[in-house]
Amino acid sequence: MSGVAWLAALLLLPLAAGTPLLTHPAFGWLSFASRVVLSGASGAVLLSFAMTACVLLGIPWSVPALTVAAALLAWGLRALMPPGAAEPIHHEPLGTAGLAAHTLAFLSVLAALAAARSGAASSADLLFFWGPKAQQFALARTFDEAFMRDAFHGYMHSYYPPLLTNLWAFASIAAGRFVWTSAVLTFPILLAALAVGLPGILRASLGRRGAAVTSALIVAAIGLIGMEADIGGNGDMPLLAFETLAMALLLSPAAARRPTVLLDGLLLAGAASTKVEALPFVLAAAVLFAVLRRDPGRRPAWKVITLLLAPTVLSLAAWFVFGATRGLFRGYSEHGTFLDLHPDHFPVVVEAIARALAGTAWGLPWLIPLACVAAAARQITRREGLPLGVAATVAGFLLFTYIHRAEDPSQWISWSAARVFSPVAMLVALAVMPERRRNPRAPGEGPPRHATAATP
Repeated sequence: MSGVAWLAALLLLPLAAGTPLLTHPAFGWLSFASRVVLSGASGAVLLSFAMTACVLLGIPWSVPALTVAAALLAWGLRALMPPGAAEPIHHEPLGTAGLAAHTLAFLSVLAALAAARSGAASSADLLFFWGPKAQQFALARTFDEAFMRDAFHGYMHSYYPPLLTNLWAFASIAAGRFVWTSAVLTFPILLAALAVGLPGILRASLGRRGAAVTSALIVAAIGLIGMEADIGGNGDMPLLAFETLAMALLLSPAAARRPTVLLDGLLLAGAASTKVEALPFVLAAAVLFAVLRRDPGRRPAWKVITLLLAPTVLSLAAWFVFGATRGLFRGYSEHGTFLDLHPDHFPVVVEAIARALAGTAWGLPWLIPLACVAAAARQITRREGLPLGVAATVAGFLLFTYIHRAEDPSQWISWSAARVFSPVAMLVALAVMPERRRNPRAPGEGPPRHATAATP
């Protein structure tokens, strides 16, 4: 029963905390399922921030108090949103293609669930990194400074962003202990959340059938990578969930409206607070969206970037203030100075990455989305340019990171490349346009002559 209690606390309490935000009428263009998924995701970010803030204030963690604090933060964000409702979107019947796509997504989730339950998708990092930290923090009901400072625990990366260990510690306090098998099951559960929530976001720009097809492609790619790269129980699936939902919202016709910008900022903060490699994704997404958006005359790009990045800055600032004031860390580390590069490793790095991706289900999670984009054979528009630009940025950052190591990085790449390149597969899949709409308006907007009402 502790496993059920652990998962219930992890899923339902963040959902309750984030519900005040997503029940705002401005999100009426989203499906009910999408609003539920986004409520849970936004509530998780707010809950983690509340936990870090409590540590800075010297307040021990308490499940009821933290849940209330996160809900109050959600109400505060809701107060920043302008009044007004968005009209629900009505679409054509799903059709045979849409039904087939939903079936593929369902089977992908079932396969991930089977792999997770059997232990075939379990991550070694769960045992050596994520699990022990979350368990210790739950016992201490705060960040255990002595545990983090111990040189013997250096391999646990004390500087690493806190969101996942925060949430798992929260669930462990609620359940009375850390439940390892439940942590592994977060992989198929979050994959199912994407399968349920993505179509209701993408339908605004792709139509119902197109949204189903693109969502199924993403879910199948992530599920296959997850099973092959053993991500059950580590930070990669939560990272992918935040990044996928954030990018889907950025691609919607309502992306430039203030409510969507605030929600997107929360999701980007969730990604940046989950894993180190999310930072280039977040920065590239914010900057490219501001540059490529369709309404350049409504709000200066720097203001859009500021709105999108403000939650990330606040979340990471709280974390680094904790690290600096305790003398634990002052930034991300382990890969040398920024320009301590070894360019002679570049051919080895490229070959090792290609080998690692090819060894992950024959590279199909990346090759099939690439083939779909190539088959479209048309000029890349702003919509396709955003995910493809972010994908190029993420890939470039990973190449840059791999050539920092003085010794041969081939072994490191062999066990990490499939996981860290998984967002690239998702981003390329989002660039596929199975069904294009002409001149879409932001959901809930009136005729074009009143378009200024949608200004963020």
